[in-house]
Amino acid sequence: MRLASGIRYCFLGFSMILSVFLVASCVAKGNAVQHEKKAVEATAGSRQAAPAPAAKTDKAVSAEQRKASQASSQSSSSENTADVYAQIPKPFTAVQCGQCHESIYMKLRSNGGKHKFVCRNCHKQFHSYNPVRNNWNEIMPKCSSCHNQPHGPGITACLKCHQEPHTPLVIKYNSYVTARCGKCHPGPAGELKKYPSKHTKQGCAKCHDQHGKIPSCFKCHQPHIPNQSLEACKSCHPVHKPLEITYGNGNARTCSTCHSTVYNEWKHTKSKHGKVDCARCHPKHGQIPKCAKCHGQPHDAAMLQHFKRCLDCHLNVHDLPTG
Repeated sequence: MRLASGIRYCFLGFSMILSVFLVASCVAKGNAVQHEKKAVEATAGSRQAAPAPAAKTDKAVSAEQRKASQASSQSSSSENTADVYAQIPKPFTAVQCGQCHESIYMKLRSNGGKHKFVCRNCHKQFHSYNPVRNNWNEIMPKCSSCHNQPHGPGITACLKCHQEPHTPLVIKYNSYVTARCGKCHPGPAGELKKYPSKHTKQGCAKCHDQHGKIPSCFKCHQPHIPNQSLEACKSCHPVHKPLEITYGNGNARTCSTCHSTVYNEWKHTKSKHGKVDCARCHPKHGQIPKCAKCHGQPHDAAMLQHFKRCLDCHLNVHDLPTG
């Protein structure tokens, strides 16, 4: 009896302790849930109640932008500097020089003559003029670096004739130039002196009003025949010795201007002479040829003994009888 009663009391005590422990666990768990809920609500409330950060002023924004720009610029400048000086520069081309010196470039392009080459061939120094030092003559290229007295020791003042080195053949007349034409052009000057004519009395600039210009003969002279070409003039009259008339075949019509009677006879003859050009018999102007030059001795000695001159029978050599 006692043993059973003791066991019953022990079981009841254990049940009570277990009940108390379960109740305490539930309470503690409930309190934890409530505490967590309150913490969440408090956090949410604080977020709603916290004031929004104040908007930045324009000055603040501008200052930040400047700092960012400066930082970017410094970084970019550092990179660009490194890139620029990483390469070895190449010499300028003529076109690149012309981007700044356009007028000079265009002069060389249109009238540069043999000076149409890379600028640096002459300009070893450039962009180095200093007005304080007055070093213009020092840095400018010298003609003698390429040209060794092309017109002889008597003419060494190059720029008095070739005033613009970038257009060396465009020579503007002045007293120095016109007094020295014969120094550079001895051939024409020598002919004018050796073979006097009205051309000798004219100054060079009278006909050549621009250096290098070949004038038309018809500027002063009337043509011998209508539509006469300039080449026809020069084929008979060398311009610097015009009275030394020379010509070739095919100028018979030109001859007619001065020799109209003879030309008309020759043109209408039925003889073989009508097929022979004037210059064939008269290779030099005014020359009277010998018949034997072409015909040899066409008759026997007895006839020639009685008729010593061909023209005693053949009265008109430009219109010989036929038939």
